[in-house]
Amino acid sequence: MDFKNINLGIFGHIDHGKTTLSKVLTEIASTSAHDKLPESQKRGITIDIGFSAFKLENYRITLVDAPGHADLIRAVVSAADIIDLALIVVDAKEGPKTQTGEHMLILDHFNIPIIVVITKSDNAGTEEIKRTEMIMKSILQSTHNLKNSSIIPISAKTGFGVDELKNLIITTLNNAEIIRNTESYFKMPLDHAFPIKGAGTVVTGTINKGIVKVGDELKVLPINMSTKVRSIQYFKESVMEAKAGDRVGMAIQGVDAKQIYRGCILTSKDTKLQTVDKIVAKIKISDIFKYNLTPKMKVHLNVGMLIVPAVAVPFKKVTFGKTEENIILNEVISGNECYCAFELEEKVLAEVGDRVLITRLDLPPTTLRICGHGLIEEFKPIKDLNIKKEVLREGKVKIDKGRTVIDGLAQSKVAAEKLIGEEISIEGKDIVGKIKGTFGTKGLLTAEFSGNVENRDKVILNRLRRWG
Repeated sequence: MDFKNINLGIFGHIDHGKTTLSKVLTEIASTSAHDKLPESQKRGITIDIGFSAFKLENYRITLVDAPGHADLIRAVVSAADIIDLALIVVDAKEGPKTQTGEHMLILDHFNIPIIVVITKSDNAGTEEIKRTEMIMKSILQSTHNLKNSSIIPISAKTGFGVDELKNLIITTLNNAEIIRNTESYFKMPLDHAFPIKGAGTVVTGTINKGIVKVGDELKVLPINMSTKVRSIQYFKESVMEAKAGDRVGMAIQGVDAKQIYRGCILTSKDTKLQTVDKIVAKIKISDIFKYNLTPKMKVHLNVGMLIVPAVAVPFKKVTFGKTEENIILNEVISGNECYCAFELEEKVLAEVGDRVLITRLDLPPTTLRICGHGLIEEFKPIKDLNIKKEVLREGKVKIDKGRTVIDGLAQSKVAAEKLIGEEISIEGKDIVGKIKGTFGTKGLLTAEFSGNVENRDKVILNRLRRWG
């Protein structure tokens, strides 16, 4: 059978049953699966992304078990970037928590389809299950992309609803449009690297795009080391090639496992990835984020597998005459779109078109910390963007003895002369004008307007000054 490879994420609050559900579904366990890492077992929580697999009809599904603890949201965002479908796990008795909402918001931003799984149904009454279902339906209606998501109660402990969940996964995948980019250069973010006797360095990850074959010559960025693929495995099966969407392990030569860290990417020599710490993106602030984005605010920016501290400078593009200018925005409120320049504290690997997620991890974990999301437009330092600020002056039209002048924009004739040629507008009217000269010695101005003005009309002069 020709299987389609799928990446299925399991998200939700701590102790709501993600790892238990993962165990019930799993046929093959792999990297960090089911909290095998020593620190996971010691702390009793999932601390890293775990991977395991199972088959459903013609789908070969990789499970991505993401942490639910508030302090580990970095790993959650990393997992969200490599999955096709997500299960949002909610305890039937407890209902959704803050982190449940954060995970749903991330998936909504990335437009990843979800199934809401109400777990531990054996431990809750009928009314409690109905209440949790109603709350989740209400939350789904507040999203942009998840409104029609299915909700199903199960018990991983007794097996209730598990077969129905599997059928729902199949139906959802059959209806989903999952596109794999196999025509592009090869790109695989690395989440684990370790030495294996006889094989050398083995790296694991999910292929974002492209195709890889045994014998291919690749490089590891940002450490910029050349390597060669010795072998490829897909969940214990040796294969000669793998493509976008596949979760694989690869033995590579010429690179020590200790040199590789989370954030490294295995890529082909024709890669478009750049090592950058200056990013300009077009962003949208979340509709339910309670705080405003302001110039030079410190945020955390997720790029690929990394989240790094950054300074944000929001701005808009405005056309003045025939020139497009970048104008600083003093605040950006929830639901608004704008451009934003980010100066990162660490270098990341990225290319134009990559998605970014903006978070405020300095806020308490009981607060929704997902600020917004966007797409990378270019890589340019803030100083090279020539960002300007608008300086508004207000005056008024004075009509006396048939003569029309403008008062209040300048306090002296010398100051008035500096404004000749500036464009002005009439507040509340679709009328613009241009300052043509001065009148008298007290800063009065003359102007030509595109329409009729009246005595005491408010005149707006919008001048640009360099920001920062």
